[in-house]
Amino acid sequence: METRPFGKTGINFPILSLGCQRLVDDEGCSEDQAVAILNTALERGIRYFDTAWSYSRGESERRVGLVAKHRRDEMWIATKTSDPTADGALRQLEESLRRLQTDHIDEWRLHGVNDWVRLDVITGRGGALEALTKAREEGTVRYLSISGHSDPQIQVQALHRFPFDTALVAVSPLDHFVHSFAEEFLPIAQQRGVGVIGMKVMGKGVLSDVADRALRYAFALPLTTVILGCSTMAQLDADLKVAEDFKPMGAEERLAFFREILPLVSPQNVPWKAVDWGKVNAWKAREDPAGLLWW
Repeated sequence: METRPFGKTGINFPILSLGCQRLVDDEGCSEDQAVAILNTALERGIRYFDTAWSYSRGESERRVGLVAKHRRDEMWIATKTSDPTADGALRQLEESLRRLQTDHIDEWRLHGVNDWVRLDVITGRGGALEALTKAREEGTVRYLSISGHSDPQIQVQALHRFPFDTALVAVSPLDHFVHSFAEEFLPIAQQRGVGVIGMKVMGKGVLSDVADRALRYAFALPLTTVILGCSTMAQLDADLKVAEDFKPMGAEERLAFFREILPLVSPQNVPWKAVDWGKVNAWKAREDPAGLLWW
C-alpha cells in the first residue's frame, strides 16, 4: 500500500487503517473472528488501529488488547475519551489502558466534538484537554487528537485554541456536499502540519454498492489514512484490495461519481450532520461561536 506522512509526528502510515468499532458481538463478530481480523490486518500491512472507550461498553478496546498483548510494537493504537471533564477523562484513560493491555496510548482523542458548547467545556478550565496534556507529560499518551463529524468550523476553531497533533474527521463522498471537511478543514490542517485520519467513508453502509469508488475518493484527499470498519474477513479483504490497487479518480470519473450519488445526500443518509442522530428529518443548522444560527 501507499504510505504517507502523519502530520509532524515523523511517522508514515499506509492509506488504509482499521476502525475497530465493529469488531464486537453487536456487529455479529465473535471474539475469535475479531482476533483473526486484527492479526490478518497486521500481516497485510495495516498499522493504525482506532477504537474508543465507549465502543460496545469497552468490548472493542478489550478485543484490540487481546492482540496488542502479543504484538504491541507493531500497532499504533488510537483510542478516545468521551468525558468532557479532566477527572472523568483520566478515569476513562485508566480503563482504556487496562482493556488494551498496554502501558501507553499512541494517540488519545477527544471524541465527537460536534458543537460549540462541548468544545468550550473540553478546552475550558477543568476540561478534558487538561487530562490529555497531563497524560502526555506523564508519558501514558504520545500524541493528542480531536474528532468531529458535523461542522468543520468547530475543528478549525479547536486548532486555533490548541495545537492538536492529529484530527479524525468525516470524509465520505456524501459529506463533500454538506459542511465539507474536505473543503473547509483539510486545507487548514495541511497548513498547520496536522495529521488527518478520514472516517465515515461508506456513509454507514449507504455507499456499499459503490464501495470501491467511495474509498478511492477518500484516498485521493490530502489526508494520511482512512479508517474503515469491518466485521468479517471478506470485508477486510475487499478494502485491502482497493487500497493495494489504489488509483486516483480522474476529473471526469469523479464528476460522474458525484452525479450518481447526489440523490443520496440527505439527513437520513448523513445523520451525523442532521439535527441530531435521532432526528434525521432536517440538516443541523450551523452555529458560530457567538451562538448565532446560520446555514
